[in-house]
Amino acid sequence: MSDLALETMPNFEPNENDWGHDGVWTAPAHLPMIVSDEVAELAARYGAPLRRCFDMEADDYIYSYRFNKTIDRRAEVVFAIEDGAGQLWVHNKIHYPRNVFRLPTGGVHWEELVVEALLREVKEETGLEVEIARFLGLVEYRFWCGRAMAPFASYIFHLRSACVDCPKVPHGETIAEFRAVSRRALQQLAANLRNLEGKRRAWGEWRALAHDLVCDTL
Repeated sequence: MSDLALETMPNFEPNENDWGHDGVWTAPAHLPMIVSDEVAELAARYGAPLRRCFDMEADDYIYSYRFNKTIDRRAEVVFAIEDGAGQLWVHNKIHYPRNVFRLPTGGVHWEELVVEALLREVKEETGLEVEIARFLGLVEYRFWCGRAMAPFASYIFHLRSACVDCPKVPHGETIAEFRAVSRRALQQLAANLRNLEGKRRAWGEWRALAHDLVCDTL
C-alpha cells in the first residue's frame, strides 16, 4: 500500500535532545506512539523484544474507536502475569461472550512512559504485586479504512507474581472473571479469539496477535 496517498492519524515526533539513556527523561506532554530511545531503554533493562507489524482492515467496530480523534492513549501494555504455580492470569469482561478470555491490557496515556503505564495498569486491574521478568515484544498495527490508516502498538511484558490466589476484581472495573491457564492453554485462547463471529470478528483476530507472540516467546 506504499503507493497510496495516505491519510494518517497524527504522529508526534520528539526532539532528539529530549531523550537519553542516563535514566533522566525530559518527556514532552504528548509522546509519540513509539520512541526509539524508550524502547532501547526497556530492552536494556528487560531484554530485547520481538517486533512484529501487521496491516489490518478496520471493520465498523474497530473503526469506532481506533479512528477516534479524541483517543486517550498512545499505545497499550499487554501483561502476561505468571503466578507462583507457573500459570498465567487471563480475564473475561462483562460485555464479552462467556467463552472469551484474554490477557489483560491497559492504555499508555499520552504523557506516560510505558513502564509507568504497565505498573499502574497492573495495580488497577489486578491489585497484584509483580516484578517485570521480560520485555517480550512490541507489535505495531496499521488499521486501514479505505485510504485512511490509524496506527497503534502493543508493548507486551512477562510479569511474575508470588501470589497463587485469584486476583480480586477491582471496584469499578468491567472485568467479570479472572482465570489461571497454562501456557499451552493460551494457544487455545488465541484460537477462540480468531473464531469469534459477528461484530467482534476483526477484534478477535487483532487480539489474538499479542497472544501469539506470548506463546512464541515464553
